[in-house]
Amino acid sequence: MNKIRTVKAVLAGMLAGTTIFSASLPAGISTKKLNANAADTYIFHDTFENGNDDWEGRGGASVNTGGTAYAGNGALTVSDRGSAWHGAMKSLDTAVFKAGEEYSFTAAAAGSGNMMLSLQYKDASDKTVYDHIANGQSSGDYVLLSNTGYILPEGSDYVLYFETETGTDSFTIDEVTAAKAGAQTGGSSSVNTIRGDMNGDGTVDVFDLVAARKALLTSSATDIYTADVDGDGSFAVNDLVILSKFILAQINEFPKPAVTTTTTTATAPVTTTVTTADASKYMASIRDKITVNVPSNVLKGAEGKLEHITYFSKKANREKGANVWLPPGYDSSKKYPVFYVNHGYGGDESAMVNGMGVREIATNLIKSGEAEPMIIVFTNQYTDPNHAAQTGNGQADVPGYDNFVEDMPDSLMPYIESHYPVKTGRENTAVAGFSMGGRESLYIGMKCCDKVGYIGGGAPAPGIFPTKDQFMTHPGVMSKDDMRIDPPYSPYILMIAGGTADNMVNDFPKQYSDLFTQHGTENIYISVPGGGHDSSTVIPLMYNFIRFIFKA
Repeated sequence: MNKIRTVKAVLAGMLAGTTIFSASLPAGISTKKLNANAADTYIFHDTFENGNDDWEGRGGASVNTGGTAYAGNGALTVSDRGSAWHGAMKSLDTAVFKAGEEYSFTAAAAGSGNMMLSLQYKDASDKTVYDHIANGQSSGDYVLLSNTGYILPEGSDYVLYFETETGTDSFTIDEVTAAKAGAQTGGSSSVNTIRGDMNGDGTVDVFDLVAARKALLTSSATDIYTADVDGDGSFAVNDLVILSKFILAQINEFPKPAVTTTTTTATAPVTTTVTTADASKYMASIRDKITVNVPSNVLKGAEGKLEHITYFSKKANREKGANVWLPPGYDSSKKYPVFYVNHGYGGDESAMVNGMGVREIATNLIKSGEAEPMIIVFTNQYTDPNHAAQTGNGQADVPGYDNFVEDMPDSLMPYIESHYPVKTGRENTAVAGFSMGGRESLYIGMKCCDKVGYIGGGAPAPGIFPTKDQFMTHPGVMSKDDMRIDPPYSPYILMIAGGTADNMVNDFPKQYSDLFTQHGTENIYISVPGGGHDSSTVIPLMYNFIRFIFKA
């Protein structure tokens, strides 16, 4: 049997269990061999076989060797955690680790939720700054955390540490490595590694596809550098898709892994980290095009069709309403990205339909070719199983608004996707709103970052983190430390607008923006001169947001 028939036979067998691969092969297909790095050396490789390897507890947490190992017999268990940031830490020797140089970090972590490898350091002003290197979701099994191109920021007193996004459950780490960038790390020894070479024979071919599918179906531990061929920091179905395209000669190289670069802004006294993945590049490319001067012609003559729908909310356990706007020239045979618009406190699905310029701006920008044709959903956020409408008691009503973080992805989005021709995926989904709707849009953007890629807040209300304003004490839905959106789900756009004359939410919009920046989540802040808590601040937000969404 010749080479081509052998490849086809293997693929045919795989197709019996999955439909993600092409059924045909181009004539003359051959295996591809990639050049491995010839000089792989670790700065450190902590296996915890003979102790803690200089790791210690952070924030009162305890560290002990024991638990189930990822490789070998030893691992480090982190327990007695009083907060999500409590974990395990290790100081980096500044005689070895140099600011501005590029390093590769990998580790295996097992716990509950989003496991995070992070860095604490002092910037030039001696301010403590926190950055996130890699993360991955775990449900008790080991997940591989990897960033093979991390540029160490300018600063001093570097401390590498493990934490979780939320929760205080114990977790375990193993096989923690650091190397100069280009040395591929992972596994129990320093080896030459080829991306996509799942069976380790030095060649990327169809047999690696077999090994990759087996590893994914059985959740087998594997070197993240080898398996993560789409470069998003995780091993998932899309890696099999990319690997098959490479083998079928549909692509000639794998996507470059998302890496981080560190820059110091002229307007901020802290060092912030931005990813060089497409999302961050796109936001940087539009930053100098943002304006507070909205042309008057884009606010004239809303067109398109407005439809009112009802859907069953699983969270509220009742029917809820929404308004759906179909753009000028709407064609049901085509598919459109979808933009969810959230209202302020006391509103409903009709509150943002008129007066805030949303339909007018969308109409005119779409007709002029400056915006992508899109479907807009005007939501009714209030989601309370005990009350069909808001009570008027702000403090009591707030949880009903926060519940929309579940209602939107679990009930509203599935309804829209099943009744309208919308494109799915975070690259085709946007959310933005005003006041309480701005706050909830930011909250949704963080909690549903795998579903929403474009996020906007016009004069967002306080209360995401615990605080107090002139109206109430806000318990918050997350801590200040959690105000971030980490790779691989960095937003394509995260845009916040605040008015200089807004005496309702005051400087909370800027506080949100600053927290995102401090935690390495790039965002665009629009300060609107003379803008109040009304359309004068919302219209500039919507104008800039609608112009640039769905184009990354």
